[in-house]
Amino acid sequence: MDILKEIGLTDRESKVYLALLELGSVTTGSIIKKSGVPNSKIYEVLERLQNKGLISWIVKGKIKHFQASEPKKILALFKDKERKIQEMLPELEAKRKISEERKSVEIFEGIKAIRGLFLGFLVDVKKGEDFYGFSTGETSANKEIEDFYEWWGALKTNSGLKDHLLISMRNKEIFEKSLSQEAARALKRILRFNDISFPGDTAIFRDKVVLLSWEETPNATLIVNKNLAEQYTNFFLGLWKSSKK
Repeated sequence: MDILKEIGLTDRESKVYLALLELGSVTTGSIIKKSGVPNSKIYEVLERLQNKGLISWIVKGKIKHFQASEPKKILALFKDKERKIQEMLPELEAKRKISEERKSVEIFEGIKAIRGLFLGFLVDVKKGEDFYGFSTGETSANKEIEDFYEWWGALKTNSGLKDHLLISMRNKEIFEKSLSQEAARALKRILRFNDISFPGDTAIFRDKVVLLSWEETPNATLIVNKNLAEQYTNFFLGLWKSSKK
């Protein structure tokens, strides 16, 4: 009976169909007795089964006798259900796409939370994917923040992300002095300077924009918005072309 329910039959429809398979051609009285479906509901159930092609009836002496169709009709019913599902798939996929593109804003407080946020970017990263970031280039006295950027820079390199970094030109000298020789070499090919004074540190990846604030309690605002991320990306690329290495 569970299989019959899986293909769309109700509990009463399943009971009546199974009863008819055993009884053969019978009147409603026998069906009611065998299936346990009440008299007030039997004709409604029989009509639904007939519409599904699982039963038929004949008249004997002016009295209707019902009988079950061949069980292989169940396979036809299953295939019909599969066909309907196939027809629904484009609509269901469209709904899923809408949910994927939904907009959200989250705030992450503290270095640990920010590390967790950035680690999430690498879960299904593909080698060669673009990652964009721009920064004021001001050094921080907070060792934790310096360690965070070194950690994240190494992760990006190891994951195969194609990194792009813009720094405000006004802080070029300060920024370069803060780098070790090794860090300077690593950044050389991904780094450019621009005359714009960036308001803060910002990262752009796929449909995400992250605004970083290195206050007493560091925090990151994650904005998931495809259109906004595209605008930020276009803004970044426009500056990238005109920036100095």
